[in-house]
Amino acid sequence: MKKFFLSFVAILASLLAAINSSQANTVYALGVGFSVDANTLDAINAATTFYNLAGADHGAGLPSSLGATINVNQGGSLLLAGATAKTWQSSTDSANSVTLFYRVYESGTALASRPSFTSYSILYSNQWNPDGNVNKYWTSTSNPGTVNLLSGLTAGTIATPKTYTIELYGEGAFTWSNGGNSGAFSSYVNNSSNPNNYTTQFNLVPEPSAASLMAVGAAGLLALRRRRNA
Repeated sequence: MKKFFLSFVAILASLLAAINSSQANTVYALGVGFSVDANTLDAINAATTFYNLAGADHGAGLPSSLGATINVNQGGSLLLAGATAKTWQSSTDSANSVTLFYRVYESGTALASRPSFTSYSILYSNQWNPDGNVNKYWTSTSNPGTVNLLSGLTAGTIATPKTYTIELYGEGAFTWSNGGNSGAFSSYVNNSSNPNNYTTQFNLVPEPSAASLMAVGAAGLLALRRRRNA
């Protein structure tokens, strides 16, 4: 009985150490960048903007909508341009990796029908030790075209665009050590609102069909002829 009690105490102490360590070690900043181009037939080049998911490194929080109607048949694009993160760890512990998870689905899709998340590794960059503990900075930048968020999506019509949601969260993998005990745990950055996490939206349309363009052109010619005959 005594041996059982001592084992129970040891397990409880290990669990408490893990809980305390997980509270002390954390991902405290997370940002994501999107490169948006509504279409390539206009004079506006693709613009990359970084947004804060957590922390305040990029100034702007992630909006509910990217404010973009992307025309895929005119070369419009939406890319995941990169991600950044900051982690804090006590002197005996270690932040080992940070990963951004994302998925894209038509807005209103039931939770059970949404696609699985895709992982995007945020790579270690550098660290600084302001108080004897360790802060690490993580950053990754995608090569153009390598993370196409429109892949596999179907567009709506000009009159009725399809609205899509981008859902994101972050995960940091840590190891801890305390009084001879050690283990692993994860720190999540998910807006405290699972399953919604962080979300933003955009619209997706095709260009007008060849038939509709011909109809518009014919209507224009007819109107011009009427003006000349008036």
